[in-house]
Order: sequence, then C-alpha cells, then structure tokens
Amino acid sequence: METFNVLFVDDEPNLLAGLKRLCRAHKDEWTAHFCASGSEALALMAMQPMDVVVSDMRMPSMDGAELLSHVRDCYPGTIRVILSGYADTECVLRTVGPAHVYLAKPCSAHTISDAISRPLALRRVLRAQRLRDVVAGLTDLPTPPELFARLQAELRSPKTSVTSVAAIISQDMAMTAELLKLTNSAYFSLGVKATSVSHAVRILGIEMIEALILRIGIVRQLGHDERVCDLVRALNGHSLEIASLAERIALANGCDESTAKAAFCAGMLSFLGHLVFLDAYPDHYTGLLAHCHGGKSLSAAEEEAFGASHAHVGAYLLGLWGFTDLVVEAVAHSFAPSQCPVRSNDVLTAVHAARALGPPLPLLPGQPAFDMSYVCEARQDLRIVTWRELAQTIGENANA
Repeated sequence: METFNVLFVDDEPNLLAGLKRLCRAHKDEWTAHFCASGSEALALMAMQPMDVVVSDMRMPSMDGAELLSHVRDCYPGTIRVILSGYADTECVLRTVGPAHVYLAKPCSAHTISDAISRPLALRRVLRAQRLRDVVAGLTDLPTPPELFARLQAELRSPKTSVTSVAAIISQDMAMTAELLKLTNSAYFSLGVKATSVSHAVRILGIEMIEALILRIGIVRQLGHDERVCDLVRALNGHSLEIASLAERIALANGCDESTAKAAFCAGMLSFLGHLVFLDAYPDHYTGLLAHCHGGKSLSAAEEEAFGASHAHVGAYLLGLWGFTDLVVEAVAHSFAPSQCPVRSNDVLTAVHAARALGPPLPLLPGQPAFDMSYVCEARQDLRIVTWRELAQTIGENANA
C-alpha cells in the first residue's frame, strides 16, 4: 500500500502534540513529519519531498501564507492546507492563492483528516506527476480579455449590482469555478453552500468580489493568442449550453432542485480541463485539437499526449478545491461513466447525457460516445427519449 509524506507546521507544542495523536490513526497511510517553523519546514522539504503540507497561519518570522507560497513555487505538486483561527479579511485574502484548502480553527480531527485524505485519494484519477504539478501549482485561471474588462468596469461602476456582476461571471467557467470554490470553502465560514453564481455573489457581496477579482487576482486575462481566445470563448458558450441541458435532464429525471443545480455546475465545469491544457500547453494542445479528427477520440489523444484526459485534469483540480464528490465524479467520468464505481450519481447521469446527446462543441472534435451500458445499469434507459427531446430543444435555441 502506498504511503504519503505529510508535514505539519505549527509553533505551538500543544497543537503539534494533538496532530501527532491524529496521525497515529493513519500510520498505515501517512508518514507524518512535524516542524515548529516555516524555515525548518523548508529545510526539511529540501531533503524530503512532501505530498501534503498543513500549516498554521500565525507563526513568527514566516507565517503560513508565506510558507505555502514558497512551497507552491518550489514544490508545485504538493497539496497545501492552511489552518487559521483568524477570520479577518486581510488574513483570508493572503491565503487564497497559496492554499488549496482553508480550515478554520478550531476544527475536528475528522475535518483535518478529510482535508488530507480526500485530495490524496484523487491521485488515482490523475496519475501523471507532471500534470499534478501543473494543476496543483495553478494560482489563477485565464478568462477572455473582453469578459475580464467588462467585469472590471462593472465592479468599478457606481451603478453596479449583484445581478449585473453575477450575469458577467456566470458567462465564464474560470470565474465561476474560482468563485464557487471560495464561497463553498471554510474561508468565509458561511455555513451554507452556494448553488449558483448569483447565490455566491449575494453571499460574498460586491466589495469582497471586487477584492478577489481586482486586488487578489483569482482570475487573469488570457494573452493575445487569438487561437486560444477563440477556443476559450467557444468553450464558455458551449459549457453553458451543456450545463443548462444537464440541469433540465436532472429535473426531468425527478431530481430535487439542489441536485439539478449541482448538475448545472458539473456540466459547466466538465470543460475546465480543456482550459488548463490550453493555458499550460497552448501550442501543443491547439495542435492536438486541429488534428484530432477521424478514428481517435479526443480523450484518447489527450491520454497519449499528456498522460490524462481533460476530464481527469478538471476533476483533480475541483477535488483539490473541495468541490463535492458528486460534482468531482461527474466531471471525472463525464464521457466514460461506466468507469465510475457507482451507478447512483444522478449528477453524473445528467452530465453524461447532456454531453453525449447535446449540441456538438464548436471548433473541437465531436462528442463523447453515449454509454448505453451505464445508462441501462443505472436503470435510466427509459428516459432516453425525453433526454433527446430536451437536447433537441437546446440545439434549436442555440441555432435560433
């Protein structure tokens, strides 16, 4: 059984003692290491790579945000968790970039354990180390320059509103992903899960959105490569069509509103891996897309070129960010649901049906094959006619 190196950094001996007790229950899964300062932690990591670093925020000389920034820059594949007992906005904003997971103190042993074990389990989804380094090392995601400029102008307008800001953000998968990641984390200790962009904007407020977008820079403008910009624009538009179709399919299947909203979210974010590939490997990926026609599927071409498909890359990123298992599974297996070990994920069923039966993706090759075997095992085959009718409606609206 594979074991992982987990490093805990805290200057309070009593807290380190508590963490040591926690680790005894996971001795077969983790090799735990303990340091009392950021400099000590970096010295240890220079000799022994770590899979996870869990750091307290408030420490002398080098605080947790600074330590995790160094870890991100030097060891991008390392999973980074911050523990903080301080809820002031400035402290929170400093950790948004370097930390994957924010835990508000005091928190239970179960919460800390889950924050470590859950992202480690995702490594079975994304086995290629270089891609794990790319995904875990991301500090922001790119958005088309015109959308970024519109949002900047709207946030600075004296007439701005929750509705107008949400309308712009919801057109872009990068901004949507980043906003939902933060809203649904422990960063803001909200005690409520945002189910849509408008919900997230209402919860956080315009002032916080402005700080995150304009000051912290949770997203950035794409460069001036028009090939990439055109592809991202096409992805944004298409992801909204698939998200809408997935939500309607979920509702037609009898799912509750919460599950339908999760299907919308997963449908949109199932294209996030494309964005990561375009950002990290623009020339290689645009070349792959240009020549991926004919017998080989896009996912097979991605696997051959990069060691993983866009679905697995997107799922790994969302899992690191703490999105729910239902959404992560739906994104990971969106084009091959039979690979999912369960048949009870209604979000996955809706997203797969939407991607396989919905409108084709402009500028990119084809749709995933419809997985009839999975649909029959999930006992959803009698709904296929309804799904096709919903897909046809979406397609007609798109072409109107």
